[in-house]
Parts: sequence; structure tokens; C-alpha cells
Amino acid sequence: MINNKSEIINKLFFNELKELIDKCNNIEDKTVYMIEKIFISIEDEEIKNYLIRNNCKLQELVNRYKKLELLNIDEAIFFAWYNLNINTISIDKASQYYYELTTSNYIEVESHLVYTNEIDLREYAKDELDTMLDMEYHIDRLLDKDMIIDMWLNNTSKEDVIEEILMSDDIEDILDISPEYAFTTTSGIEYRYSEKEE
Repeated sequence: MINNKSEIINKLFFNELKELIDKCNNIEDKTVYMIEKIFISIEDEEIKNYLIRNNCKLQELVNRYKKLELLNIDEAIFFAWYNLNINTISIDKASQYYYELTTSNYIEVESHLVYTNEIDLREYAKDELDTMLDMEYHIDRLLDKDMIIDMWLNNTSKEDVIEEILMSDDIEDILDISPEYAFTTTSGIEYRYSEKEE
């Protein structure tokens, strides 16, 4: 019950409550099934709470999956996680990003890197190092003075320097990123993400 003693406010409240009850009583069975399937399949409480608090995003998921007649829970997890942690995104865009992520095991989007593990970042790091080795900060961070002198004396190519740097197992350190847990798919694959410095 509300604490406001105004009769008009009480009538407005009960009118809205009645509309909400009518709306919930008229949800089609297919929609109820989809919503229940989404919430039963997602284990992450933070993602579930996000979808409960953001009914429009839940509705976006339900509408897409009703149209496709296929429920991709991992895509739904990615969609909710992305909206919660990075930026507001449509399910269509999230679906594109998720496809890229599952195809290459990493994506770079909106100054963020989302990936499964460091091994999957080797090719990405190779491309990034080509640019990074043109910046004094990264040269100083990645190479000690003796290495630089040795490479200069031996006329070591940039490609050889990149290959030598990539021999390290710590790709996250090479890329100067600080990963955080992102989400886990229904098959148990854990993803991480990190904001990239510009």
C-alpha cells in the first residue's frame, strides 16, 4: 500500500496496478516460454538482474527470438553483458559482434577488447605491435636498452622484433591491458575484457 493519503494518487496507483496485472495476464504462452527459458538458462545473477531491471532489453531479446524461432542463450548472455558493462546496443548489433567473437575468439569494439584467452590474441598483438613500436612509450616499456642496442647493431627488422616480443607468454602485458572477467557461456567458455588505452 502507498503512504500517500491523497485519494487521487491512490486511484492512479490502483489504476496502474490493474493495467500491469492485465498486461501480465495477457502475455502469450510463447513469450512466457521464451522468458522462462532465458532466465533458467542464464546462471549469472548480475545478467539476470540486468534483464529484470531493463524490461525493454528483455523484450528486445524475446521479439528477436520469436521472429527467428531460435533461442541462442549465449548470444543473449553477450547482449545483456555488453549493455550492462560497455554500452547500450541493439540485439542485432550484439548478434554481429557475438558472431565475430565466436569466429575469431576476440573482438575489438568501442575501445574494448573481448576475448577468450591470451593465446587467441597473438595475431591481434602482432598487428598492434606494428603500430606500438612506432611509439616511444611502448618501445621503452617492451624493450630494454641492451636489446635496443643489440637490435640496432644487428640491423634487426621490425618484423623480427615483433616475433621476438611475441615469444613471451604474457600477451596481455605486451598489449598493456588489464583484463577483467566478462561472462561465461552455457558451454563453460569464459570470456575476459579490457578497456584499451587510446
